[in-house]
Amino acid sequence: MVPGKITNFKTLSEFQTVKEFNESNKHFLEVHGEKFTKGELIAFNQLTRYSVKVIGVCNARIGTLVSACHEKGGISRSTVERMLRKARKFGVISIHHTIRNKGGYSHNIFVFHRFDRTITKQLTGRQSPQTTCSSGLNPDISVSETKNPETKNIKKLKTKTIRKQPAFSSTTLDYSYLPDYIPMDFISAVKPFFTTAAEICSLWQKARIAYKKLQMERPLEVLVPNVIQAFKITVYQYKLRKIKSTFEQYFYGVVYGVLTVERRRERYAEVHTYDWLNADSSAL
Repeated sequence: MVPGKITNFKTLSEFQTVKEFNESNKHFLEVHGEKFTKGELIAFNQLTRYSVKVIGVCNARIGTLVSACHEKGGISRSTVERMLRKARKFGVISIHHTIRNKGGYSHNIFVFHRFDRTITKQLTGRQSPQTTCSSGLNPDISVSETKNPETKNIKKLKTKTIRKQPAFSSTTLDYSYLPDYIPMDFISAVKPFFTTAAEICSLWQKARIAYKKLQMERPLEVLVPNVIQAFKITVYQYKLRKIKSTFEQYFYGVVYGVLTVERRRERYAEVHTYDWLNADSSAL
């Protein structure tokens, strides 16, 4: 992937509106917020603010994020990097490296992913018994941070969230926890290669984004075989080591290309369909 302006990476966006983007991040923090320190939360929120021009995509350098957070108490570069590692681990962010034409790495591209509400609702229906915490301090929060009144409020929120959420992560769930709107044919084709619900759901979301952008006449369910074919093409290219970007990004491009062909066929059919019922009988 080559460096460039943020508008060059619009195809990586998974969100239609800023409201949709904010709701996804809010729900993510409700589930995983307790795993971030105060400084990491500040860095995460700052990264979301830089991801609005192209919704959910940011090309700011880590140094820029550190400088922007200075007025809010100041954080170190290592804090930002630690936040990025955690966010990527939980599946809400992926990081793409850009390479200069003359060689060497340039800026990174940070891409936010949807935090699936349906999977989380299935999780919250299986509550584990409430347990009391033996320790009163979060080991990820430094002593200097616990003296801040704002940190105390965050700790209260974290404690409340821990009691409401199950003791396992959505990233460990298998395909049997996938929402009903994902076709079984697609799941069957993908699960030999991707085993977690989060991975399969993210791939299907890429197909949905491509479908919506092309404004197809037929429903997406009818085009599932085409989506599966695009997935097989992507796997084939991956096996040949011809994918220079991420698997998901390449898959999106293939799906978009396959569905573009189908959209052209739809338009051709609309123009060339002969309406013999309303045809002028004199012309026969």
